[in-house]
Amino acid sequence: MALVQEKYSNPAIGSEMLLSKFIKIGKDHFQIAPRNDSDPITLIKESIRFFSLDLPAEIKEIFISYNEAPLFWIFESSLLTQIEEFMKFNFKGIAYTELHKQMKENYSRWATTKLKSEREYYSTTTINFIERDVNKHNFFKMILKGIIFTYQSTYYSPTKALEMFTETFDLINTLRINEHTKAEIKYILKLYTGFLHLKENDYVSANAAFKDAIEIKSQGCTAKIYAALSEINLDNEDLATYHLREVFEYDVQRLSIALKTNNAGMFNYFFRNAFIYNVFYDKDFAKAHDSIQLILNEHRPLEGDLLEKCKENLEKIKKKKLDEYYDEEITKTFAFTEKIIPVYSRSRSTLLLAAYPEFRKKLNSIVEGIVSKVKEKFYAEVKESLASYDVVIKDNLSAEKHLLEELESFKVKSKEMLSEAIKNLQANYDSEAKILEEKIEQLPNMDRYNPRISLANNMTYNTVIAFIVFFIGGMSSYSNRVVDNASEFNSIFAQVLISGSKWGAISFLLGVLISIAMAGVIVMERFDVKSKLQRKLNYLRIEKEHTIAEIKETSQHKEKIMVENMNVSIQLHKKRAEEMKGQRTAAEKEQMAAANQKIENTTADLIKIFA
Repeated sequence: MALVQEKYSNPAIGSEMLLSKFIKIGKDHFQIAPRNDSDPITLIKESIRFFSLDLPAEIKEIFISYNEAPLFWIFESSLLTQIEEFMKFNFKGIAYTELHKQMKENYSRWATTKLKSEREYYSTTTINFIERDVNKHNFFKMILKGIIFTYQSTYYSPTKALEMFTETFDLINTLRINEHTKAEIKYILKLYTGFLHLKENDYVSANAAFKDAIEIKSQGCTAKIYAALSEINLDNEDLATYHLREVFEYDVQRLSIALKTNNAGMFNYFFRNAFIYNVFYDKDFAKAHDSIQLILNEHRPLEGDLLEKCKENLEKIKKKKLDEYYDEEITKTFAFTEKIIPVYSRSRSTLLLAAYPEFRKKLNSIVEGIVSKVKEKFYAEVKESLASYDVVIKDNLSAEKHLLEELESFKVKSKEMLSEAIKNLQANYDSEAKILEEKIEQLPNMDRYNPRISLANNMTYNTVIAFIVFFIGGMSSYSNRVVDNASEFNSIFAQVLISGSKWGAISFLLGVLISIAMAGVIVMERFDVKSKLQRKLNYLRIEKEHTIAEIKETSQHKEKIMVENMNVSIQLHKKRAEEMKGQRTAAEKEQMAAANQKIENTTADLIKIFA
């Protein structure tokens, strides 16, 4: 851009020799030389390559050159995409859409053309479309307007430009945009503010703006480069050195990430477009050529053929013909290193040499991966060989465990069965004892063993028998006489009564004695029956205790025999498992020694490559 060079791009260096040394540093360390104005189309193509890369946020920054700063807003960046989404959501309507489209198209033409007349025309057209947009929250138009006020000679106004950038910065804080997008916009606004102050040669204000940008985005390398430039112009070379060292280390970090992720496209882009190169495209950095030389020397190894050695080592690995041990990751790493190392092996770029440890790690990862696969193969063979031991050990340990479980289960069941048997036995004996106790209790209520009932029955029979004896005795005393007349009948009747009464009384008395005797016999019989029942009850109780004791003894004996038998089986399985473990250990030791020897034979030459 022609206007940019009016105040800033032609500083007084003071010495052609100083500038020559500075240019030589760029050539010696990066094989680059000062370049003329960049082609906008080329920059746009490079930006497309950059934004097509899937990058983590900490390394996703494209360099915004002071001279080409307006081009950033026509790059197909993810930031611009998010801004467009925000605009579509918040500013709707066909009229606004057309206005926004015309604004962008005319701005793009202004930013890319180098013809003065066209620049004046498109800048004016863009301003007209911007002023037709009455929406006060459209921060995008404010950014474009501030850029035109900074970079277009016909509209150049530092005051208006600064006002636009400041108002936009404040407005962004009030809008509902995600914090990451908001921070990116604020970072870029601070860059443009710094560029505006650089254009005015106000290095103090420029430095403050770039430091604000770094506060917003700590890894922001564009801000660090121009902060370093401001510090150089303020004669603060130490601070400039600090910023430039961080920029160089950032470039190395980006190459390292590309190497770690096997991304050749990312690596090529980061190498071609390292931030540190931009230092050598600005002659004002020549003032700090000694400090820049010191930074680069710090990171440049003494040996300049390290990458060539990496290439040789890569060839040595390939010659080992160990393809059978390549897994997907090793294959990817191999393919990546074959793309990168041969291309850059002869390069003497300090940036590449500073990244040498990562190149070495990359090749080491291949070797380590192959060694790991070799070990995996031979150790798998040992494991397979020892599998037969493991099966026997496992079977015996499983059998031992099963027997232990059965033993515990048997003990529990044995106790349950003993308890159940004792319970049933007690129930049977208690039932019989209850029957005997009931019989003893019922003896007094049984007619057969009740003396009162027996006496009453016997007296009844005695009375009947006494009457019969009375009648027979009376009749027998009269049976040998004949009654001649009725007068003799009375004397005969009296004689019958007296004789019958005598024999009846004798019979009754004898019956009473017999009845009493029989009642006594019944009492004795009842006592005898009760005694027998009581003895039987006592015997039943003793028998119950003896039977329970026998059941317990029998159960304990059976349990003892079973436990002994099962313990013998358990010990046999345990002994067998221990024997097999011993045999397995011996076999493993022998086979592992053989496997390690095979591994060493296979990988020794490979490991020596990086010894």
